[in-house]
This record gives sequence, C-alpha cells and structure tokens, in this order.
Amino acid sequence: MIDLHALTFTYPNQPAPLFDAFTWRVARGEFWSVIGASGCGKSTLLHLIVGLRAASAGTITVNEERVPRKQHRGKTGLVLQDYGLLPWATVRENIALGLRIRKFYGQADRRPTGADRRERSTVEFWLERFGLAALRDKYPAQISGGQRQRVAIARTLVLEPDVLLMDEPFSALDAPTREDLEQLTLDLYRETKMTIVFVTHNIEEAVFLGRKILVLGAPPHRSPPRVIANAGAGRAEYRDEAAFTEKARLLREMLKGA
Repeated sequence: MIDLHALTFTYPNQPAPLFDAFTWRVARGEFWSVIGASGCGKSTLLHLIVGLRAASAGTITVNEERVPRKQHRGKTGLVLQDYGLLPWATVRENIALGLRIRKFYGQADRRPTGADRRERSTVEFWLERFGLAALRDKYPAQISGGQRQRVAIARTLVLEPDVLLMDEPFSALDAPTREDLEQLTLDLYRETKMTIVFVTHNIEEAVFLGRKILVLGAPPHRSPPRVIANAGAGRAEYRDEAAFTEKARLLREMLKGA
C-alpha cells in the first residue's frame, strides 16, 4: 500500500506549500487515477512517492517501507510521459537498462547463480508480451510513439515492481493508440495484481481506468482528499454505459469548481 501521512511539500522560493499536512492512502492492489489541472502537483505527488523529491514534513510509506529522502525505492516503478529512452540504444537494450543499472550499483554480486540467465529470459518475456520481439534491434527513432511507450513500460516491469506509478504516459498519443495502451495497462493490472497510480489530465481516461479517482484542485492540497469511487472502471464496455457518462460529468464539475 501507499500511505502519505501529514505530508507537507513546498517548492523553493514559493510562498505557499503545494501539499499541506496531506494524508492519503492507497490499499495494496488498488488502481487509482489522479486528475487535476496542469501545475496542480500531480507529477510532484508521484515524485514524492517514488523518492525523487523529499517532503519537508510528514511520512511516506510504500508496502510498509519508509520512503527515504531523495532516494529511489527500488520496487516502485515510474513510467514517464516522454518515454525516457536512450536514443543510441536498441529496443532490447533500453528494456534491459534497469537491470544494467542495478548491476552497476553492486547488487549483481549478491545474486544467486543463474540470475543473469533469468534476467535475459525476463527481457525476452516482455519483448514478446508487448509485441516488440520483431523490433528488438530497432532504435527509438525507428519506431512509433506507441511502440516507444511500450518499451518504456517494459523497461519498468522487467524490474518486477510491486507499485507502478504512471505519469500521463499516453497524453501524446493518438486516440486508437491511447485506447490500445489503456487496455494493455488493465491487462497487466489483472495479471500482476500490482498497485497502480495513474496520473492523467484526460477525464474519460481517468474514469475508464481508475476504480478510485483522486481529484486535485488548486493547491495547497489538504486533507481530507477528494475521492470518487468508480466501481465500473476497467471493463471494455464501461465507456458505453450511462454510469460512465455520469462519472465523467461529476468529475468535470468537480474540476470546474476547483
């Protein structure tokens, strides 16, 4: 689970905090959407959870582990909007990048015999699972945006995270590609049962994916958080149901009010 307790964070040279004694809890295995206007703190929230930014007060725990200050928690995966791929590395090399970094920091010396073989097998598994096997020797500039995002997600999953944070990962993609990757994300969620927090500025995407939706208005964000329960999320037919339209309407009104 993800537990933020009395979290306070202020950017340098800003007079008011972005989060002010903010408390929020995500249970293990839940799928949350997080939505709000640009600049409201959605990405910062993820950066705090993963350990890339440090709060000035309060605590963050992920699966009962205290998130250290400005130190990445190894089992929390983060997928970015801009892919973050190395342009000089092939698809396969980009997917294996996290494993190479883990070796660089000395973890390989303590791993059991056969770990390298297992890691190669894991990379091959995600190449196949994401339909990237035929592209393994291509470079990012030679593949589409949707394929690049598949590579970015696979690079995160190869490290076997227990929590997956996704920061507007599909915002730059066309509608058919976006919907394809939304379904892929839901399939992965059902297969792995991992905890997912998905940041988006798209109302329909938030409603389709998140069984719970955190709505961030204008900062500072204080407790209690504004949350919409969304039990119908994750089903392909949900978009065609009246409940989907009603949730989207409610969310739109909440964002306008913010």
